[in-house]
Formats: sequence, C-alpha cells, structure tokens
Amino acid sequence: MHILDDPSVSPRVLALLTRARRDPAMTAVRIRELARAETAVGGATAVPEEAIEAMIRFEERYGGLWYPLLGCNGMEHGLDGEATVYPSTDGWAYRAIMDGDQTWAVDVLLDERTVMTLAGRPRIINSSIAQRLEAHAQLALVRRWPHATLRLTIEPGQEPAVAEEGLPALDFEATGPADTWWRNDETAIHLELHTWWRGTDTWTVRCFAKQAENLAAAVESARHSVTGSGWRDEDWCALCAHFREPAEPCFPGS
Repeated sequence: MHILDDPSVSPRVLALLTRARRDPAMTAVRIRELARAETAVGGATAVPEEAIEAMIRFEERYGGLWYPLLGCNGMEHGLDGEATVYPSTDGWAYRAIMDGDQTWAVDVLLDERTVMTLAGRPRIINSSIAQRLEAHAQLALVRRWPHATLRLTIEPGQEPAVAEEGLPALDFEATGPADTWWRNDETAIHLELHTWWRGTDTWTVRCFAKQAENLAAAVESARHSVTGSGWRDEDWCALCAHFREPAEPCFPGS
C-alpha cells in the first residue's frame, strides 16, 4: 500500500504528509523490464531477484512521493525511470530519493536503510525509510519552537557518547544511525550527523523548547549529557536559514 493511502501511519507522519503530492510510480512490470545491475567497475552483471523485489516494494510504497520539510525543494521519492542496482560497501543499493534540503541523492539498500555519499565517503543515514519519515515528522513538529544550534566534534566513524539522565525520553521511531531524537511535551533535543568526510566527524545538536524560558535548561541538559571532544556554538541556523551570533537562540515568528 502506498504511504499516502495508509491510514495506519503515525499522526505526526500524517501531519508531515498533508502537503505531500504523488506523481505516478513505476509499475512492477516496468521495473522488471528495465532492471539491470552494475559491477564495481561499471560493467553489467546478472540482477539479483531480491534487488528487483526491493525496488518493486519501494516503488509500491513510496514511488512518486514528494513532500517539503525545511525549504521549497522537497523530498522526492521514486526510481525516476531507472531500475539499476550497484554494489556498495553495505550491499546492493539503488538510487531512489533526492533530499531537497541537502540537494543531494540518497541511495537505498535492499533492507531499506539509506546511504548518502559525500566527498566519496558513503555513510548510512537512516535505519529505514519509515524511520526517516518519523525523524522528518518530528522535526516538522518542533522547528517553529524557540531553539538553539550547537556543534560537536568526535572521532571519525563514531557516535557521540550519551548519558541520557536529564534528557527527555528517547524517541525510538525517529532515531537512526545519523540522528537521535529525545522529546517530551515541552522540550526536544536532536543530534544529527553533519559532516563525516574530514579528519573528524561533526554533529549538529539542536535544542528546542515549547516555552522560551525553558530553552536554556534544554541546552544545558544537552551539553551535560552528550559527550565529544569539541563543543561550539553555531552561527548558522538551517531551520531558519540565517546567521546569528554564536550561542544566540532563534525565536521563529517573534
């Protein structure tokens, strides 16, 4: 069932998709006709049946889906007339998502984990497309709350160490390899991988509070609970698309 026809998705994903649109998806017959597999050096090889089935499942569930998140460029889903798989360091993958905010392609593994490759360095971003949607939906819910943006530097390939005492409850559905959400009714903290192709990895830490007077406490909780070798206050807010003084919070709509 296509996700836009599925009433069982979470309320926040339903809210995220209220502005979605749906273009025609490729049929299973067409995918089988066009299916091809590339070798690591660009040649052709036999197409694994499980790869064909994965592309068909993706197109039936997400094909043609478009929705906006932060900017006017939306998240585009679909094989877009191609049905090619290629070998990656994590198994067979196919190109099926364009991240409009990042303006970069996202590839999908056969188990629906997603991979983004920047500067020739692939990294698994989402544990599933469903998790990706939940993370986007959570961000859409709180992006207009007062918030502060920080950066954290750690060793490459690692995840920040977290002591969850003092943080809101972990949001399992929205949490994946490149982002973690903690939230309750009043505050939310988002830990998101920013760069991974340099000498160190950097993570963005966003703190949100429904009431402005609670934001400072949320920032202090994040600093205390998330461990890395280098904290810094960020001067660019991707949510508001503007520069501000480091450590200066954003108050959308004020």
